[in-house]
Amino acid sequence: MSDEYFNPEIINKIEENTDKIIKKILAEQEEIIANINKETEEKIKESTENIISVVKKSADAEFLREKAKHDLDLRLKITKFRDELVDDFINKATEKIKTLTSSKEYITSLEKMILEAAVTLKQPKLLLYRRKEDKDIFSKQFLENISTKLKNENNIDVKFDISNNFINCMGGTIAETADGKISINNTYEKRIERSLGNLKRELSLLLTQEG
Repeated sequence: MSDEYFNPEIINKIEENTDKIIKKILAEQEEIIANINKETEEKIKESTENIISVVKKSADAEFLREKAKHDLDLRLKITKFRDELVDDFINKATEKIKTLTSSKEYITSLEKMILEAAVTLKQPKLLLYRRKEDKDIFSKQFLENISTKLKNENNIDVKFDISNNFINCMGGTIAETADGKISINNTYEKRIERSLGNLKRELSLLLTQEG
């Protein structure tokens, strides 16, 4: 059995694509990303070595006669391994994100999320939803600072209102247009969900290309 499925370029592509997605989720938390990457690299190395070892031991006459069947089985194992790797990666990122909500970086992250939503929606008035725990963060000064940045950097005039209804999430915010027709969910759970879907699609493409 050829080891072509274990070309180091495959592993490199997995790391590169995963790294890009997690960087967006963690809002440039480089130290956290570095720690998760280190754990992922160790897991990739260990798991890949184990799979290669099993394949080599099975490379006998019977394996060669049923090559097509074993090729398919190996591809399924790799796919399962990649899915487990991504899920484990996202779980670790989720735990790390939870620790951010009590740090100064969290306030910066909220500001970026609101700026991002305002630039995307381009509406004169937006309604913001927050966690009960973030009530003090969403002060008048906090929102005025964001409005000033939008005016100076994007030439957008936006007035923010705060909803009296709190959202239940581990962090983040939801921005909604005044008429309630359009909203951008920037809670951490939703951002992770979106990123996970993109990452799995990219890994599936890599599997197809290498097949």
